Amino acid sequence: MAGTTLSFLTSCAAEQSEQVLVEELAAVGMTRDEGYPGYWFTAGGLAYEYWLQAPDCEIEPAELQLIAKIAGAAMRCDVVLHTLVSDPTDGPALARIAQRVAGRTDGWVFIEFRVPPSALLLRHLSSVGRCIEVGNAAYLDAAAMEAWLAHPDYHFVK
Repeated sequence: MAGTTLSFLTSCAAEQSEQVLVEELAAVGMTRDEGYPGYWFTAGGLAYEYWLQAPDCEIEPAELQLIAKIAGAAMRCDVVLHTLVSDPTDGPALARIAQRVAGRTDGWVFIEFRVPPSALLLRHLSSVGRCIEVGNAAYLDAAAMEAWLAHPDYHFVK
């Protein structure tokens, strides 16, 4: 699959998650393709798409149980954001949208790190929000995701 993909979990129902996502896509100036409602375009013509799926579609049950325990609620929706063509601005743009939607839906953004995150980085993210480490990745709540976006080591793994 070409492009860049980012996903996040939310305890909201798919319909509510989608409503918030659509509002956030419109807020950053994207327009919806009327023929394919899951497709959105930037002013520069870059194509984005999203889909909603059950959390257990790609995430192991033990991982979902851990997230539910820490979040205090079961995750009901996995939102996947995807760009159709790779562009250097993809990762940060997707991450900012995911961070805002996660903030409005008590969501958790899934982040893969290039190398296992240091204890110092995880402590930093946990000091401003909540962070669930899962190997070479983590689930970040909106506050921790905002801190990651501002962090000097910020990077995005496709």
